[in-house]
This record gives sequence, structure tokens and C-alpha cells, in this order.
Amino acid sequence: MKSVITGASGDIGAAIARAFARRGDSLALLYHANEKAARALADELAAYGAMVVVKKVDFEDAAAAEAALDELARTFGAPDVLVNAAGVSEVGPVFDTTTAAWDHVFAVNARAVFLASKWAAKNMYHGGSILSISSIWGSHPAPCEAAYTASKAAVESFTRSFAREVGSLGVTVNAIAAGFIDTKMNARFSAEEKAAFTENLAIPRLGTTEDVAAAALFLTGDGANYITGTILNVDGGY
Repeated sequence: MKSVITGASGDIGAAIARAFARRGDSLALLYHANEKAARALADELAAYGAMVVVKKVDFEDAAAAEAALDELARTFGAPDVLVNAAGVSEVGPVFDTTTAAWDHVFAVNARAVFLASKWAAKNMYHGGSILSISSIWGSHPAPCEAAYTASKAAVESFTRSFAREVGSLGVTVNAIAAGFIDTKMNARFSAEEKAAFTENLAIPRLGTTEDVAAAALFLTGDGANYITGTILNVDGGY
């Protein structure tokens, strides 16, 4: 299979790329700023014998992003799988959130899903899978993260809606609502804060990127051909 992963230089995107490489996929790793991490991941995946391409795509510039994706279709080929893993967070009260910060979060977390998903579905001539990485905060909004939670709620609504549009084309559209995953994005939380959160979970530990990757393998595999419009919680029983 040919799989395209946005945000491949991030922790979750990289874990999914590793899992897909072990499955035998050819991979297109999309990044925005961290080229070094994306290329290091590509070198790592070469050990699995995977064919890997690395491409910069800036989803804050819609026209440039669409052009980059069209070029990718010509050089990499039609995708079988798209994983929308690009994401950023903005922490702070609404009163302190600037319009620029709000727009940045929505461009990366929501607009990128719209642009990449539309592109992928148009190029999935024989069906395929589209998967977006959302968050439990999309349906359980937290204070001081209004931009982030609103953007993830948008991703989940888009997932359900787009699934209805492209199901007849053989394309499934799903999302993973990730819980408290042990990533660099969550490194700002103290050990005490992490313990306070996890002690109330059914599985009282932080999630790992491998937990998310395992769910991504399932939702983009043959065993999930009749699953679409679904938001799968990977959250330890939050």
C-alpha cells in the first residue's frame, strides 16, 4: 500500500510511519518545519526496506499546499491511505488568545485535514482509507485550550460528514481520539499533573505513541473495511 502521513516528524506521526513500514507500506512523509526529523525518520524506515519520500507541505498556505499535494500524486502515485497526524496546541485563556494564534491552530489541525482528505479521496481510484488524529478534548473540552479543543471538534464533525460523502467510492473516513499520550507536546505537564490525570483512568497510565499506531494499523487495514465515520477513543478508559 501507498500511505501518506502528514505531521510525520511528530511523535505520533513517526510511530504510525514505523508501524506502516513494518506492514510493508510505501510511505510519503509530509512535514512543515522539522525537515531534519522527517529525513532522520526516512533513513530509519529504510531499514525495513520501505520506499520512502519526504515532502514539505505548508497547510497554512492553502494554494501552495494544494500544489504540493498534486505534485506528490504525480511523483509518489495515488495513495491508498492518508493519515492526518499534523497537530499543534495553543494553551491559554480565550482572552489571551490572539486571532493569529487561533488561525494557526485551525490551519494546522483542521484546514490541513480538509485539504489533505479532499486531495486523497479524489486520488483514491480504487478505494482507500483516510484517518485523522483527533483528541478526547474534541468532545470533552478543557479550559484554557479553546482553540485546540474547537479544532479537534471540527475534525471529528468533518470525519463523520465526509465519510457519508465518499463511502460509495470505497473510501473509509475515521478518526482516533487520542487521550493523554506521552509525547513532546505533553512534556509541559509535571509528573504530579500526569499522575493526577492517569489515576482516574480505567488503565492508569499514560498512553504511548505505539498505542495510537496500533489503532491506526487496524483502521487502515482490511479488517476495518466496514468501519467508517467512527471516532475511536484511544484513551485508557477516560
